[in-house]
This record gives sequence, structure tokens and C-alpha cells, in this order.
Amino acid sequence: MKSDMNKDDFLGKWLSGELSNEERKAFENSEDYLAYKDILKGVERLERPVFDVEKGLKEQKIYNASYNKSKSSKVIKLRTWMYSAAAVILVIIGLRTIFFQDVRIRTEMAQTQTITLPDNSVVTLNADSSLKYDKDSFTEDRVLQLQGEAFFDVSKGSTFTVSTKNGEITVLGTEFDVYSRNTKLEVHCFEGKVSVKKDDNEVILTQGKATRSNENESLSLFEITKLKPDWLHGKSSFYEVSLDQLIKELERQYNIKINTGNVDVKRVFTGFFNHDDLETALRTSFDPMNISYTFEGEKIIALKNK
Repeated sequence: MKSDMNKDDFLGKWLSGELSNEERKAFENSEDYLAYKDILKGVERLERPVFDVEKGLKEQKIYNASYNKSKSSKVIKLRTWMYSAAAVILVIIGLRTIFFQDVRIRTEMAQTQTITLPDNSVVTLNADSSLKYDKDSFTEDRVLQLQGEAFFDVSKGSTFTVSTKNGEITVLGTEFDVYSRNTKLEVHCFEGKVSVKKDDNEVILTQGKATRSNENESLSLFEITKLKPDWLHGKSSFYEVSLDQLIKELERQYNIKINTGNVDVKRVFTGFFNHDDLETALRTSFDPMNISYTFEGEKIIALKNK
């Protein structure tokens, strides 16, 4: 599928709705999808120039009449090339201007950050996460894009939408947590009401309800009892997740690299680890799984089955 995306007519088929369901889903799960959505949104906001065709023809005839045929041919080719180049430059400048209106915030490994949005909503980003919104239009449309995980305390007002590559979350004013990494989407509602859409599926969450899905899975519902996500208080909790997901979260929270060796990362894990002590976090995570660990450097850990 990746090679198909490099074909000259691929984006044209996407824009015209000619992709198959399989091609569309693969594209929407790719790293490039959100970037192309941004470009399309930016192009749609460009003002279209208005041309006076009659005036242009008259001016061109007057210009052509002042040169002989051989000179005219060469000049017209040069002018056509110049116009084309100028048009490309103007579009690039226009798109750069549009994109510079975007506010982009990203957290590094082992970092969280709290941001107050223009509508006074508050977002806390978990480690290795990012959000983006248009600073000029946000107070009107209240739409932002998220990669990773974030907790939202949304001020009341118009519809507030969090767009991710795995689905779209819409609220009016509430507290909720969104996790969107790789093909997994998980949303927890702590207050109010949340709409979660993925492909043709939609669920409505109320306080204490949550939903999750993976690639090609429909949204499934489950209940939560906590008033806030654990990671806001320095702890990552898991319920029946793959060992691979646990390992990736350890790497994010401690900015380390874990080599899994022959350990089966598809095994299921339920438990937690704290963010303030690496040794304790490793012991809490791997001792119950009968997995030993050794340090191969300050930031590199190797696993093996006991």
C-alpha cells in the first residue's frame, strides 16, 4: 500500500473519492494522512483569483502585435514559464502563511505539559504526544488534532472536536481522556457527554463510561471508576493490554530503550507502574510476568524470560 501512495494519481483518487475502502483505511492509518488533510484544508481557505478574460485577450493581442512572429514565439514561451513559476511561488507563500497560523505543541519523552487554549479549555499532554490547532479560527470552530494521549477539561460553549487518525471525539463541555497511538483508540469520559466516531461506528459516552478499539475493530464499551486518568498523578495503569504496549509506555515515561529479545510481547498485562522510580517501575512491570531485566547502559534495558 505504501508504494501505491507514491503514484502520481493516488492523491487525485483520494480527493475525488475513488479509493477503495481498503486503500482509504490504509491511507488514513498512515503517518502522512493528517498532513495531507492540513494541506487540503489550507488550500480550501485560499482566495480564488478573479480573471478578466476579455481584458486579458486584448492586452495579449496588443503585446503580440508589437513583435514579429519569431520573437513573439520565444517571448510567449518565456512569459508562460514565468507565469507558471510565479503561480507556484504564490501558492507556496500562501500555504506557508496559512500553516504559520497553526499552533503546534509537542511533549518529549518523560515530559508532560498543560496548555490553556484560546477558549480557556485546558489540555494536559502526556509524554511523547502532540496537538495542533489554528489560532485564528479555534474560538469559532474549536477543532484540534491530537497524536498520542491527552486529558481535556473543556469549557462550555460550541462543539469541541478532537481529531485523531483513529477516530473523532466531539463534546460540548466536559472532562475526558483520549489515547490514540498506532491503530489503537481509547477514550474515557470523566464528566459530561462525549461522542466518539470511528469509521461508520459511533458511541455516546457519559460519566464513568469508556470505549476502545484497535484496527478493524468496532468500538467496545467498558466502565471506569476513577475521577481523573492515573497518568495525571504520575502513574500508568493498564487493563488487559499487550506487553508491547506496556513496554512502549515505559520507554515514553522514562526516555529509555527496552530490548525485548525472545520475550513474547503479545502476552497480556494488567497492572501499573509509577513515573518517579525506574527500578521500581521495571520490577512492578516485569516480575509478575516472570521476566528478568538487566541494564546494558544508563538508558538501555534488556529483557529475557526467567
